[in-house]
Amino acid sequence: MNRIFLIFVSLIVSVASLTTRGQQAATKYVLTLEEVIEIAKEQSPQAIQARHSFRASYFSFISYKATFLPKLTLTTQPTTWDKSITTVPSVNNDGDVTYKEARANTFTSTAGLALSQNIGFTGGNISLGSDFQRRQSFLEKNSDVATQFTTNPIRLSIIQPLNGYNRFRWEKQIEPLRYEEARQSYIVAMEQVAERAVNNFFSYATDQVTLKMRQTNLENQTALFEIAKGRYELGGIAEDALLQVELRLMQNQSSLNSARISLESSKSQLRSFLGFRDDVEIEVLINPTIPSFIVDYEESMNYAMTRNPDIISYNRQILEAERLVAQAKSQTGITMDLNASFGTNKTGYTFNEAYSPTFGDREGVGLRITIPILDWSQTRNTYRNAQSSLEVAEARVQQQETEFKQDVFLQVMNFNIQEDQLRIAAKTDTIAQKGYEIAYQRYIMGKGNVTDLGIADTEKDNAIIGFMGALRSYWRLYYTVRRITLFDFLANKPIEEDFDRLIGD
Repeated sequence: MNRIFLIFVSLIVSVASLTTRGQQAATKYVLTLEEVIEIAKEQSPQAIQARHSFRASYFSFISYKATFLPKLTLTTQPTTWDKSITTVPSVNNDGDVTYKEARANTFTSTAGLALSQNIGFTGGNISLGSDFQRRQSFLEKNSDVATQFTTNPIRLSIIQPLNGYNRFRWEKQIEPLRYEEARQSYIVAMEQVAERAVNNFFSYATDQVTLKMRQTNLENQTALFEIAKGRYELGGIAEDALLQVELRLMQNQSSLNSARISLESSKSQLRSFLGFRDDVEIEVLINPTIPSFIVDYEESMNYAMTRNPDIISYNRQILEAERLVAQAKSQTGITMDLNASFGTNKTGYTFNEAYSPTFGDREGVGLRITIPILDWSQTRNTYRNAQSSLEVAEARVQQQETEFKQDVFLQVMNFNIQEDQLRIAAKTDTIAQKGYEIAYQRYIMGKGNVTDLGIADTEKDNAIIGFMGALRSYWRLYYTVRRITLFDFLANKPIEEDFDRLIGD
């Protein structure tokens, strides 16, 4: 029994150990730059926020489109109580009719069903409906109760502003632009996520390289210190030379500690940016090679001017300012609204009587005219303010468009020189590494001094960091150009998104 129990416990421990190892293995990621960007676009907090922002714009656009669809509405007011003084007819013995005042309590109930439709090309509204009203009055001086039913079985109504301003016409121009701006803004947001991914990736990658460099430096400096101690004991070098080597060793130890802290910090930032848990371990793989190509300025400018949401936004701002001018202009002077209704109507003292087959016609046409007599120049000043706002918007948009073009030019030019910058940085790294190796060997052979070796060591370290910085600048500028133009120059195609997937998620 004891043997069986021990075997059983051993199996449980083995399974638990394998499960733990599997979980530990599952929380370790070795990622390239492309993989970091892909994960960031899928699950980073910024990407999730961008998706929800786009969805809000999408549902807003769907809501706008619904304004041109028929709407069926049921409206009811179950009861309304009114207490007032009314006149009651009375017939005397001679047949004369007199009216007396009486206080009455009136209860009214209404209900209506209407199918309405906005008219886009006129700015009006048409509706087809049916109304019902029940009115019951109680007189306080006697027990008389009067109940009356009023029905409009069929009612066709038209409301048409006659001031020349059609809000639907303006919305048909502005709302599709707003939605297209939201679509392109989402793509821009994803490219901004890619830019942040590049920065976080290379911050961690640089710290990763720096830590390995500091560890190698410490190992080399420890060996040099042992050599220097031996030479000092033999009288080969002076005490100040030994102290310089020892100081350099202590500085390397301090640099290594700082590199470890910096690595943990950048790892935490990358992990948080990617939406990983705190127990996830990350290591990045650095590809020192880059694709060789030049971005054509004219081509990139054409893409930017036709696809960037900023340009769409500029056009929308002008249209919105023009709409305000048109709206303000329509409210100056005399304004008119036309109301017309056609249908059937009947009253009765019972429900069945109110809906008996014989209905009377009900037609009505109303023209409401508003003439401002004294408004202290409010409407005129509103119109002038709208005109001024339009001029400001035109000037602002013109300036923004000029700055946008300048930004496209600068970003493209900066990217196009990055290949040379990276080549120079790589060559500098190779020369500095070779120089350090020569200085190191010369010092070991007793032909060099500590100062020259220290200078070569510093140049080597700076060259490595410089190369990593040049590599970061190359990819950061590449994704910046992508963000501005919304064009993938490596794949030679516009950057698109599956918006149906975003809406369906």
